[in-house]
Amino acid sequence: MPHEAADPADEDECFQLSAADTVWWASVFKTLGDPVRLQLLVHLAALRGAEVAAHDICDAGVAQSTVSHHLKRLRSMGLVENRREGRVVYYRMGAGVRSALMQILQQSGQADAPMTSPMPGTQSSCPLPP
Repeated sequence: MPHEAADPADEDECFQLSAADTVWWASVFKTLGDPVRLQLLVHLAALRGAEVAAHDICDAGVAQSTVSHHLKRLRSMGLVENRREGRVVYYRMGAGVRSALMQILQQSGQADAPMTSPMPGTQSSCPLPP
């Protein structure tokens, strides 16, 4: 039986979360548990920090008002940032979120999970470039 090397970080530290951190992380995971919100976040990550108007975000297979609602939810969690210019709201990935998302997605990529397949019911995919 082959022996897998342990992650060095696992040996050096005991990972613990405070009660408040546990609640926050659970909210983040619940927020990202929605396929449309996850697709929107991945699309923003693909822009590598560039801003995009809410109405120009890739086709998520839902109404624009629904996209705006999902973006608001992502913003409330600190995953995306926004700025308003007149009636147009521009969004971009929150600071540090892209690198964390890349690490998580790379882990799932190691399990041979498809990363660029479109969501059911959508017309296009928004792949996350390396």
